[in-house]
Amino acid sequence: MSRHSRPTAIVVAAVLLLVAFAAAGCSKSGPASADVIARVNGVDILKATIDKQIAQMKVQSPKTFESTQGVQIEQQYRAQLLDNLIRQELVNEAAKSLGVTVTTKQVDDYVTGLEQQYGSKAALETAMKTAGIDATALREQITNSLLTDAVSSKVATGGAAPTATQIKAYYNANKSQFGTPAQVHAEHILLATKDKALAQTVLAKVKAGGNFATLAKQYSTDPGTKDNGGDLGWAAPSAYVTEFADAVDSMKVGDVKLVQSQFGWHIVKLLGRRAATQQTLQQATAAVTQTLQQNARSDAFAQYLAGLRKKATIEIFDKKLESLINAVSASSGTKTP
Repeated sequence: MSRHSRPTAIVVAAVLLLVAFAAAGCSKSGPASADVIARVNGVDILKATIDKQIAQMKVQSPKTFESTQGVQIEQQYRAQLLDNLIRQELVNEAAKSLGVTVTTKQVDDYVTGLEQQYGSKAALETAMKTAGIDATALREQITNSLLTDAVSSKVATGGAAPTATQIKAYYNANKSQFGTPAQVHAEHILLATKDKALAQTVLAKVKAGGNFATLAKQYSTDPGTKDNGGDLGWAAPSAYVTEFADAVDSMKVGDVKLVQSQFGWHIVKLLGRRAATQQTLQQATAAVTQTLQQNARSDAFAQYLAGLRKKATIEIFDKKLESLINAVSASSGTKTP
């Protein structure tokens, strides 16, 4: 199923693979060599850092790199990773000049937050293993992200508060952001495709009055939900794979149904339904104001980084990657020197 009630945190962690491992990937410069792919104000960025991250991405999504455009896609990712490493080095230097640091406790607290979102330390470690991220890499990524946020908070402000006209325009252009689609509350017990007979046996136990949560803990193979009795929480049917979505769409509250998907056999019980809702402009004003202020800060930080980049001495020794980076950044006026 496309959704097993997993938090979005690991998505963030996976995306952070594209954030530079500054500590591991940079060193004080010496003579240029094949090991050095770029240099930022005298600090070397190592080719091995990008190679490591590409290798992780290939483990996570091998088909992406096996397609007919695999080589081109890999080069694009390499350019993006290198650009992020350059950006991170500029942030690191800015942090030093501004006296901004990230403490071990801040990183510890962030990791603790992830563990709470996943329900346990073990669950987070399982998700990290699936994503190809070890504890050291995760902490480096978190440190870089927190450092970037801290520098941004120091140098970028939201400026003037948005006007009523700006708030209304944003709301009208993004109404879906302030609405909630119809949702269902379901629970399921997942069994392997080969275990159809067992699935039918468990289904019979549920229909005979067996405790669903107890049976889920005993039989379900879904590590994301079995420990909480198979509860998937509230979600739009579209969050699930087609077969599961079709089932919950057609079920009445209290119904139990056996459904097959690419993940195996699901014993599904529908616990509730919620109608779609839409916030009014008045109800959404606070959230729109916050979003517009965040966007303003983001734009200000982007301009700040562009200024740092313009002043920096940046050498890229892989000209193909340099061309790709320049092609992407030219429109924003941040072309690498």
